[in-house]
Amino acid sequence: MPKSLNEIPLICGVSYWLFGFALAYGEGNQFIGFTQFAITDLPANRFGYFFFQFTFTATAATIVSGAMAERCEFMAYFIFSFIMTGFIYPLVTHWTWWHNGFLVQGIDYGGDIGRIGYQDFSGSGVVHTVGGTAAFVGAAILGPRIGRFDPKTGAAVHIRGHSIPLSTLGGFILFFGFLTFNGASQMSLSKEGDGEAISLAIVNTMITATFASFTATFVYRIPTFGSGAWCITVASNGAITGMVASCAGCNVFYPWGSCILGIVAGITYHVWCWIVRKVCVDDPSDAVAMNLGGGTLGVIAVGLLDRNKGILLKWNQQSGLCLAWQLAGMTLIMCWTAFWSAISFGIMRWRKILRVPEDVELKGLDIPRHKEPGYPVESYGHGHVEKIIQILESTPMEVFQGYTNMAMTLKEVNDKGPYEHPEIVAENRQNSVTMHNVHMDSVARRSCRSIHELHETGSHEHPEWRPPLSHQLNHSITDVGGSILNENSDIRMIHTKNESISYELDVHSQTQEKGTIMHSSHAEVDKNKTAYQESETEGIVDELNIKDSYRNLELKTIISSDTITRF
Repeated sequence: MPKSLNEIPLICGVSYWLFGFALAYGEGNQFIGFTQFAITDLPANRFGYFFFQFTFTATAATIVSGAMAERCEFMAYFIFSFIMTGFIYPLVTHWTWWHNGFLVQGIDYGGDIGRIGYQDFSGSGVVHTVGGTAAFVGAAILGPRIGRFDPKTGAAVHIRGHSIPLSTLGGFILFFGFLTFNGASQMSLSKEGDGEAISLAIVNTMITATFASFTATFVYRIPTFGSGAWCITVASNGAITGMVASCAGCNVFYPWGSCILGIVAGITYHVWCWIVRKVCVDDPSDAVAMNLGGGTLGVIAVGLLDRNKGILLKWNQQSGLCLAWQLAGMTLIMCWTAFWSAISFGIMRWRKILRVPEDVELKGLDIPRHKEPGYPVESYGHGHVEKIIQILESTPMEVFQGYTNMAMTLKEVNDKGPYEHPEIVAENRQNSVTMHNVHMDSVARRSCRSIHELHETGSHEHPEWRPPLSHQLNHSITDVGGSILNENSDIRMIHTKNESISYELDVHSQTQEKGTIMHSSHAEVDKNKTAYQESETEGIVDELNIKDSYRNLELKTIISSDTITRF
């Protein structure tokens, strides 16, 4: 988010004003514009056109940030956005949207065929294929996030996003934004036929979005192709893919053609997601699937579904030439963008300014790089968390009664020592809690996050901060020196200066008859050893073992009797 917010005023506005608009829409030859740098001598009635085109430019650059999220240096993204909005994107728009560009001019074949050229009404190729291609190249050169792919098998490991509601809200905003994005591309409202063209563009955009969203969601619902669940993120991304695909020809499609395009777009989204994962490119926001996949589909769809010269409707020489020009234009746009993107990102990687260090990536870029916590604990003042904390401090929490063969597991911690990201630390602690009758997720994450903020920003910036709570939640955090900042008697993880790892486990189990503590255990494992140690067992505990292969831990306790377990 900081990248996107800073990109628009700091980068896109400056570069596009200085020379981007001149290269795109200044008078020149069919390849590049030469005039109106810094919009000098631009007529006053063209300022609105400059602003409108600026929004397209910012969109193309923003697409790249999604594919490079969580591990790209801000300065590297700053540099590339300047190149994208000042050089790469403007020349593509000059070829395709300027009245004398060589792609839009095409060739006059004479006779009944007339002039045929590249056609892209609202930017499936010009905006989204450019952004999607740059995103794919950038993510490939940058490399995946830590832990994204299994080092042995290459299989993708799912890393959850921060907030489903926020991402869904973003998709909802984009839905309405695309309606104006495509409708306003008519560039006129007062001429004859403008109202019809705008209405058709908006309706086709809406139809394509809904059919694509439904198809993508339904396909994901099938266990063979997805999780077997109804996924709101997939629904949102499918709708965006459909709207991207509609951009190129939303003014010339029949509504039934938009239905077909939407169905294909929903399937295309999943195909591109699979391709990106298969080649081990990490795209956290699926920007490549939505924009490169949807953009290329939209460009091709013009040659197939154009109501005047689409090959599926007319099947003549003109329609064949139309499809050929669409394919040629799409190929040129992809090659141009990929070439300059590879050079830009390759140089930055060679100069070692492209990717953040490993410890910064694990902590998150908000505090180490920007000194601004993205999720400050003290801002969550809605009272729900405070109520849970009050309950946790006052009484021990009892879980359900009457369970047999209750298993408690903690595995694949992949500990990174004191540089472990606090949210990962919290989640690992929660994995040791088998059952609980209150929702602990927000408490754990925010408690861990607050400790991290204190380390990075200093306690003087938190004058009202109270010490970490020794509540019943099974987790603890230490500073880089090994001091325990938060602990309890249940499960404790200590990072010492030499990064040896100590685990303590005290399982308080009481039978319904005796009501006494039946079991207590302790084990220590050094990071340089693979160890196995059985603890003292008595009563109802059948098995306890701890083993460690340097930051790959497995803790398992099996209790084989009906119990009431307190944490």
